[in-house]
Amino acid sequence: KVAFVIGIFPAISETFIINQIADLEDGGVDVEIFSFVRGSEENISERYRQYEMFKGAHYLNMPSNWLKRIAMAAPKMVRLIFKSPRTLFRALNFSKYGRDALSLKFLFWVEPFVGRKFDLIHCHFGPIANKFLIIKDILGDDTKMITSFLGYDVSSYTKEKGPRAYNRLKEESSAFIVMSNNMKERVVAQGFDESKITVLPISIDVDSYPFETRELKEGEEIKMVSVGRFVEKKGFDDLLRALAIVRERTAQKFKCAIVGDGPLREEIYKLTDEFKLNDIVDFRGFMKMEDVIDLFMKNHFYLQPSKTALNGDME
Repeated sequence: KVAFVIGIFPAISETFIINQIADLEDGGVDVEIFSFVRGSEENISERYRQYEMFKGAHYLNMPSNWLKRIAMAAPKMVRLIFKSPRTLFRALNFSKYGRDALSLKFLFWVEPFVGRKFDLIHCHFGPIANKFLIIKDILGDDTKMITSFLGYDVSSYTKEKGPRAYNRLKEESSAFIVMSNNMKERVVAQGFDESKITVLPISIDVDSYPFETRELKEGEEIKMVSVGRFVEKKGFDDLLRALAIVRERTAQKFKCAIVGDGPLREEIYKLTDEFKLNDIVDFRGFMKMEDVIDLFMKNHFYLQPSKTALNGDME
């Protein structure tokens, strides 16, 4: 039995977590989900509903409204009085935890874990693992934990927080999963024990991407697609600049569908206008993974112009 500890669930940009849960359950592993924030179910992969993940998820966030917070906290306190009074005392220990205890935040964090036993805790993203260390302290839990690093958490995050950001995690996480050899080198350079690190790229179910011969018929326009969140490291600004250059250098007609959304939406739309690409670029917004795969099958090229952001954020 495995607990997945996640920042936001479900998340449109983290379909890989949904796939991990589904594949583990297919393999006979019982997965229980703990998320600090409840995400939107709009455009989420069908596997989320197929495996009824919404039924097995526990959410650790608390209402911002104090009346609602107290109303929700009361039954949690009563449950802990009978189940684990020591955990309740620790969660409300303001002399140790200050405002985080007084705000009842830690009560909301720990209560869903009480009475549940796991063979392994799997934390996704380093900052989430750091939060879980607090939960672990309050619970007095010694279950083995592993941590998956997935990008920003060992690039822009550590650049901002400094070399001590993961000092405790380095000791207490039994293993670390990274996405590439390059990421492993960066993590080792930050002081992690190399023997604890495993390179395990996010897998692709090749059966979901059947091979199709790509042929360009006479007079047909080239169709391209790019997918990602509208953040600097995804490089959509570079993609638009490249499309503008290509248009100047060829008479060949082409289109590019861009699937995604994010904080840089206005900047990307502005660049599209600036480069006069509105007749070439088709913004699709977020789409279900199943619909994205269908789109892949109808296009000639997939474009992925990732880069390192100015703040150090990278894949």
